[in-house]
Amino acid sequence: MTFEEASKLIKKGDIIRLRQALEDGLNPDLSNEYSWSLLMIAALEGNTSIGTLLIDRDATLDSRNKFRETALSLAAHSGHPSFVQLLLSSGASLECYPFGNTFDDWLNWVVKYSRSPEQAEHVRRLFDSERKLRSESNTQPS
Repeated sequence: MTFEEASKLIKKGDIIRLRQALEDGLNPDLSNEYSWSLLMIAALEGNTSIGTLLIDRDATLDSRNKFRETALSLAAHSGHPSFVQLLLSSGASLECYPFGNTFDDWLNWVVKYSRSPEQAEHVRRLFDSERKLRSESNTQPS
């Protein structure tokens, strides 16, 4: 199965055929010429069921496309808080901002230019909560 065919399944939400393709040997990290991964397409669509399927099949969480975007940055930009939560809870790196600015600058940009300010604020809270949680777990004695 080609990337384009798998991408169409994701866009249609056809988890049954995608699952079968993965069982038949489809690489969960299949990408196109611009380094877009299947997980990135699922993130753009906000389809957490397909995202979960790909993650369960060991799709790489933090791969970057040629535009330096990750599945997490794409989910955040697209206003899909449930997909953002899926990626964060699966261990995706918070260092997902595609441009040379700081994390806070990137997150402010996401909030400012989002189609849905409410969803963007939800994304901000998810990131802030995860950042705090990871910071606390790194400073606690073992």
